Amino acid sequence: MWELQGLRLQSAEFTRRDTEIVGVVVDSVEQNAEVVRTLGLDYRILSDPQLTVIDAYGLRHEPEPGQPPIAHPASFLIDAGGIVRWRDVTANYRLRPRPDSILAAIDRVTPPASGTN
Repeated sequence: MWELQGLRLQSAEFTRRDTEIVGVVVDSVEQNAEVVRTLGLDYRILSDPQLTVIDAYGLRHEPEPGQPPIAHPASFLIDAGGIVRWRDVTANYRLRPRPDSILAAIDRVTPPASGTN
């Protein structure tokens, strides 16, 4: 959950870049509400227990037999038109991009504002 807290700690930088953070997880609404409350998150975590969104992005990870399916850890930058501009997907749940890496990706894929040099 360190990545959720890291995003929260950098929320001002995401706001400065006009970027909204949204999490999608397989957990129930009740579990998500508890995580948001416990960690003091200031962004939305959406429940996807049927893996609808997770499957749409091809992120389903089938664990060992008898275990419920989960999602591969992934981060996406999706523009206002719904186009994926950047993504980071890994099979190892311990390897997730740090907020600074995501901010750098935003800076790379976002055109400079008009009137700036």
